[in-house]
Amino acid sequence: MSHQFVHHVFLSFRSKTFGDHLHTALLNAGIPSFRPDDKELDKNLQNSIQESRILIAIISKDYASSYRCLDELTHMIQTKKAFGNFLLPVFYDVDPSDVRKQKGSFEEPFFNFKKRYKTEKVDQWRAALREVADLGGMVLQNQADGSESRFIQEIVKVVVGKLRRTVLSVDPHPIGIDSRVKEIDLWLQEGSNNVDILAIHGMGGIGKTTIAKIAYNLNFDRFEGSSFLADVRKVLEKYDGLARLQRQLLSNILGKNVEKIYNVNEGSVKIQEAISCKRVLLVLDDIDNIDQLNAVLGMRDWFYPGSKIIVTTRNGHLLSSTEACRCRMYKLKTLDAKESLQLFSWHAFRDETPR
Repeated sequence: MSHQFVHHVFLSFRSKTFGDHLHTALLNAGIPSFRPDDKELDKNLQNSIQESRILIAIISKDYASSYRCLDELTHMIQTKKAFGNFLLPVFYDVDPSDVRKQKGSFEEPFFNFKKRYKTEKVDQWRAALREVADLGGMVLQNQADGSESRFIQEIVKVVVGKLRRTVLSVDPHPIGIDSRVKEIDLWLQEGSNNVDILAIHGMGGIGKTTIAKIAYNLNFDRFEGSSFLADVRKVLEKYDGLARLQRQLLSNILGKNVEKIYNVNEGSVKIQEAISCKRVLLVLDDIDNIDQLNAVLGMRDWFYPGSKIIVTTRNGHLLSSTEACRCRMYKLKTLDAKESLQLFSWHAFRDETPR
């Protein structure tokens, strides 16, 4: 079961006129977007959010008066964390600080919500608004001189730019992922003048690739170039395996298709030129012998300072060599009993708990 993107953009808005205009502008740019209606079932709505590459929340003065919008925003925040979908907050005629603090037009709705909804639900909505305000996003009064039409065109430009970058698909039910990816996520966000390498190791099928994909999805936009090389072990078993990996790496970093590399030495020179002038995030998935690992470490001097390399491997013994200890090591733990039952239940019953 892999996470598939069905929609380019999911739009959440209360201000119908601005939302409709943005929807039309996206369509004119060749980008169909999904707009939920009041008849959309909660479960279908959640699926539609997960299946959208880009999530746009148009926060207007009356946004918080709709429990439906607040539910959409909560799902969008959760989806961003789980799958790495790009979430773009758009502040339409509101101050992000009012959104963060639930002041101004956001104060009265929450006063009324206390009487109608459980405290847990209201706290969840408040947390979602704080998180979306902290993301920054685009603010009408600060951009395009307050012109709505030009503001919409700037939003479209951002969306077009993001769609050129492919988000990796992951399992739709990443049980236990949040706690396990947190340490890697923090490591990727560390400022450093070095070229740092992190090795994720553990038994086969434990979720190393899923963890690496989610960490990649959450962070590749922080770097000037990125590449995820999947199944390195299997690819290298093929006749032209190394040249194939070199072509993919160059295509990803340069942002254009590299069709021919006549020999491995030529590929190495081109890779060195490509990665020596920009901060790069590189993931090498499933390395299984010391020669492959040492090849990665040997490239370390080519990378621009601040670049990060993630390696996944089943073979923890690779990391015991003196050279390999230059990596930071992260041993992935198995799921506990509760998480295991939850994962089984999703696959067997398509629900979080067994019937």
